Amino acid sequence: MRTYGIYKIKETYQTFVLGRERLLYDLLKADGRDTHLQEVRYLCDRLEIESIESAIMNELGKNFHTVEAGDMKYTLTHPLKGTIDIGFSSHALHAACHGSRMLDLDLFVALSSAEDRYFAIMDEVGEWGWLKPVKYASTLVESQHVLV
Repeated sequence: MRTYGIYKIKETYQTFVLGRERLLYDLLKADGRDTHLQEVRYLCDRLEIESIESAIMNELGKNFHTVEAGDMKYTLTHPLKGTIDIGFSSHALHAACHGSRMLDLDLFVALSSAEDRYFAIMDEVGEWGWLKPVKYASTLVESQHVLV
């Protein structure tokens, strides 16, 4: 089983976080133990549950044979890939994938189709990253050269 915490970074701070993903990982890992960290509320948007539910149902619902929904929890089952359990807190989506790594990819593609600022951590093995690769704007690259 692989468990993920997935956070939506505020657009204002996304450029600040670029290149500092390890620090963000350390902060979000601490949030997994204490869900009331003020820094997480400062850097991350509150989750828009409706848009995430829409992405889950529109993107994942058509490929998974069984979708159980109730009280802000989802269980999606695919006969070959396995099962994804999804739950929510105020600033994070929590997913547990049982089975193939293709489940993880399916979830990441569905969420990144809704928004491009999601950052995922998998604390038990120390993995983290953006669900959708961040594209550098030329102005961002130029401003980074000035600061260096």
